[in-house]
Amino acid sequence: MHAVIRRYRTSSVEEVSKRIKKDFLSVITTAPGFIAYYVVDENNGVQSSISIFENKEYAEYSNRLASYWVTEHAQFLLDSPEITSGEVVIYQGNVDDRMIG
Repeated sequence: MHAVIRRYRTSSVEEVSKRIKKDFLSVITTAPGFIAYYVVDENNGVQSSISIFENKEYAEYSNRLASYWVTEHAQFLLDSPEITSGEVVIYQGNVDDRMIG
């Protein structure tokens, strides 16, 4: 498994979250190798997304998908995202199909 963390500064976490639900979830969840996607409100206008994919290639592809989406919604983002990624070395969890929020 490979994880990608994208960290954004935004003028409206609420508006970006609404647009992610409306426009981006269907894109990211149907991408090849998709396992999971999370959005975290870090407060103070910072929002992160965590994407989990089967391998590095699929994760890198997801960055391109996110980049296209960011271009369309740039009015709510204050600068380019900080992106980190790497191999998941430990995983434990009970993931189901619940949607929070």
